[in-house]
Amino acid sequence: MIPVSNEDRPSAPTPARPAQPRDAATVVVLRDSGRGPEVYLIKRSRTVDFMAGAHVFPGGRLDKADGSLAACAVRETFEEAGLALDAATLVPWVRWVTPEISPKRFDARFFLARAPHGQEPKVDGYEAVEGLWIAPREALQRWEDGAMQLAPATAKSVEMLLAFATVESALSEAARREPPVVMPFVWNDKESGRAYISLPGDPRHPLSDVLGGKIYRFQLAEGRYRTVNAT
Repeated sequence: MIPVSNEDRPSAPTPARPAQPRDAATVVVLRDSGRGPEVYLIKRSRTVDFMAGAHVFPGGRLDKADGSLAACAVRETFEEAGLALDAATLVPWVRWVTPEISPKRFDARFFLARAPHGQEPKVDGYEAVEGLWIAPREALQRWEDGAMQLAPATAKSVEMLLAFATVESALSEAARREPPVVMPFVWNDKESGRAYISLPGDPRHPLSDVLGGKIYRFQLAEGRYRTVNAT
């Protein structure tokens, strides 16, 4: 695919000096079920300052005391979901970097992990007020119906799970490759004034598809993100 030049893309202005992304880690916790893999999502409290009310994977920014991103992932998963993970079992999956126009940016490493045997997740009741096991297809349907709020990176990550029939197949696929690094491209349509987010594979994004699936573009409308055709 030939990248679209910056001159040809209507976009939101990028700061002269973009904010430095903060390191963060997220864990996509999976378990097998009779209908295929299920993923554990937590609903963030409406009182938090980031993605309030949205369903997300457990995770957060790196603290100095963590020492490593894997340790951060383990800590955040225990704090938010009550699951004690073994850092050695985490499999790097994808790396999401917040677009440069954002005043608050993260370099978030997403890990895959199988749910620990014999443990039941329990949200902390503070940052996370609800938790649920859900099949990826059902989560996406709830999101499309407006019953669940998902950020673009979460929605795309959930869609990526549709490719796997078992947790083992997802872990094996992630382990055999380097995690793709993805920074969404944010732009405004000059005629309609609408805001969009493009992912690799969208003609508006400079990179070809590295994630698979069918979701390449989001539109921000009425305070929530919706998937739209990438043309």
